[in-house]
Amino acid sequence: MSDPIIYSVREGVAFVAVSHPPVNALSLAVRKGLIAALARAEADETVYEIVLIGQGKTFPAGADIAEFDLPLKEPLLPEVCDRIEDCTKPVVAALHGTALGGGFEIALAAHYRIAHDSARVGLPEVRLGLLPGAGGTQRAPRLGGARVALDMMLSGQAYPVNSPPAQVFLDAMTDGDLAKAAQAFCLKLREAGKGPRRTRDRRRGFVDPAAYQAEIEARRKSVAARPELAPQEIVTAVEAALLLPFEAGMALEWDLFSDCLDSDQSAALRHAFFAERRARKFPLEPGQVVPEIAAIAVLGGGPLALHIVLTALTAGLVVRWGTRDPQILQAGVSQLGALFNQAEAAGGLTREQARAHLARLTTGESAEMARGTDMILHAARGQGNVPAPDDVVRAVAMPGRVEELGLRFAHPVHTARLVEVVAGPLVTSKQLAAGLALVRRLSKVAVRVVSEGDSIAGRMTAALHRAADALVDAGQSPYAVDAALRDWGWNHPPFELRDAHGMDELAQASRAEGARNWSKFCVENGRSGQASGAGVYLYPADGGAPEPDPEMERLLAGQRPTLAPMPPARLVDLLLGALVNEGARLLTEGWVTRPSDIDIAMMLGLEFPRWRGGPMKAADLTGLLRLSQALSRFDHADRAFWDPHPLFGELIKNGRRFEALNRV
Repeated sequence: MSDPIIYSVREGVAFVAVSHPPVNALSLAVRKGLIAALARAEADETVYEIVLIGQGKTFPAGADIAEFDLPLKEPLLPEVCDRIEDCTKPVVAALHGTALGGGFEIALAAHYRIAHDSARVGLPEVRLGLLPGAGGTQRAPRLGGARVALDMMLSGQAYPVNSPPAQVFLDAMTDGDLAKAAQAFCLKLREAGKGPRRTRDRRRGFVDPAAYQAEIEARRKSVAARPELAPQEIVTAVEAALLLPFEAGMALEWDLFSDCLDSDQSAALRHAFFAERRARKFPLEPGQVVPEIAAIAVLGGGPLALHIVLTALTAGLVVRWGTRDPQILQAGVSQLGALFNQAEAAGGLTREQARAHLARLTTGESAEMARGTDMILHAARGQGNVPAPDDVVRAVAMPGRVEELGLRFAHPVHTARLVEVVAGPLVTSKQLAAGLALVRRLSKVAVRVVSEGDSIAGRMTAALHRAADALVDAGQSPYAVDAALRDWGWNHPPFELRDAHGMDELAQASRAEGARNWSKFCVENGRSGQASGAGVYLYPADGGAPEPDPEMERLLAGQRPTLAPMPPARLVDLLLGALVNEGARLLTEGWVTRPSDIDIAMMLGLEFPRWRGGPMKAADLTGLLRLSQALSRFDHADRAFWDPHPLFGELIKNGRRFEALNRV
């Protein structure tokens, strides 16, 4: 393994370059190398300044997240940052690419900061259920104040260095060669006789203590309603920066960081991060090239076609939109223009951008539009026999059977990040590669599913509704079922969900002997969902929040016994257990490659709470034995659905969890 630190000296300036591709993560070897390089530069009498810089495409982009699941080894990152700040010679951080998380904390510990004007900085730890743990909560407020620091930490966003929030942390910017600019900056420091300038001693962010504390109180109120732990701890740590001595603030930060690191929430969020990264390693045959997709044909009218066209145009693709009915196409183009106008009015894009998007759109008859493209998407029925060149890949985007390639877009298509790439029984590697290429071109996440048309999200949603119906069979109130899941963190519980989508299709789903389809019951009683004004819930005419309906409870009471309410935790265990049972079926039937693919589909497609990690990770954290026992003990006629899948027993017997299957 090559040395992750490259050390060189030019005109009295020591350059300490991190070379640990692909993103120069601050691994143990990098941390050790930084400590050694600083000591070397301090001991060299010919060195007057030190520049910390990244080799390749970026300054260190953060910690090595994989280390968080292992015992942490010294030197820890706070020690490295303290060593930088305590250096007896001026240390300049030269930033390019993305200086995020621990990388930005290193920059904050440096005495001066210079950046290429294309760089971005940020503290995104909250997205992993953490707070900055190497001084970020103590140093950032000293330079930028509470508002800027909290905006950065609570949002987890990366800020361009030329934006006002980021500029407060910088001493200089350049649009040229960063190393040369850093060297020139060091020479100016030398000429001016400027030495080290410790961030811990800065007070610029504390000039108005009353305003600082007011910001703390406002943020504390805003995060109190959030279920996540990390945002609350961030506010506590940033408050401590003002109130406590620096060393005490650092100690508090580390304690809070450690508590978050050990929490189930952080474990779930880190799992979500790696699950998404894993999904991007899409399985293709060796040697299969992923093509460039620049132009697509979308065949068919209707909402699905409209939103695929909108998404593709926004991503910069050339789109040829075809239908066999000119009136449907004309109406679709009119709706598309209205959507762009809405986005423009909301500030989401400029008029020039909207015009540029529409300039890439051509419309016409389906057969004509199918020519001259890299890929064809069938987004409505009746388009399958449209002639097209044999070498152009076709994909079925609408629900239904898939023989070769299918693309299942999560809704809303334009904003949801998930596309399930369906590998039908006759699919080729070339077709899968084209599907993957399009999904990537749309900046979405592709999850591979082997089926004849069904999706992961579809199977899991059906299981959720089947389980919810069984709980009503067992005498539970649908409102109690929804409340339990909502309080657990999922804002789309099953009965609200079916009301929102309408129950006509769900009413067709079969149930085992002795089990009821309560969507069918609702439709038969004139309660088909939100669009009709009543489903399981009542919907006020003024568009207010859905309301539980005593009439619905009365109707149910006449159909099955009303039994003692189950504790919310048991309701959640049964719903979660049912989802995990279905996930186990997907795994053993070969539909998906790994459990984390199910989690990604649920988080990105059905808004399963990310801080729970998806159902398979949530099962690991809840305990497989606990869920297995809950499923076994639930007295319901549909035993084929409720009996724990054998995979439960296999994992429990071997002391393993679903996480172990992600490594296969």
